[in-house]
Amino acid sequence: MENYIAVVSHADNKITKYQDFAKQADANAHVAKHGGFVCAKPDGSLNYWVVDGDKKTLTYDKSTYDSDVAAAAAVKYKFARTESYPAISEQLDQLYHDMAAGKADKTGDWYAAIAKIKSDNPKPS
Repeated sequence: MENYIAVVSHADNKITKYQDFAKQADANAHVAKHGGFVCAKPDGSLNYWVVDGDKKTLTYDKSTYDSDVAAAAAVKYKFARTESYPAISEQLDQLYHDMAAGKADKTGDWYAAIAKIKSDNPKPS
């Protein structure tokens, strides 16, 4: 398991070039040859690692990660619903038949189908 990071270059608090190592000694040797600094590998995704070049630290920004995950979850239901809805032409045909049968209200097939999709893919609270 790779436990150490040799940060070779960075910009705007993000890593631009790095190498990970199992042993700190190997990471130190890499930095001696290529420059940069060594630190323990943080948790989480590289996209949420924050570099402080002056302090030579690398941290994991869990609050931004959690915020991004929550934002994605808040709209995930929209994609599920979109994939589940029938084509507009089919919905219009269903509405036409509901109207012809005098069911252009919550008793029609169109309403039941759309209500099921919405209940199967609820909007988060």
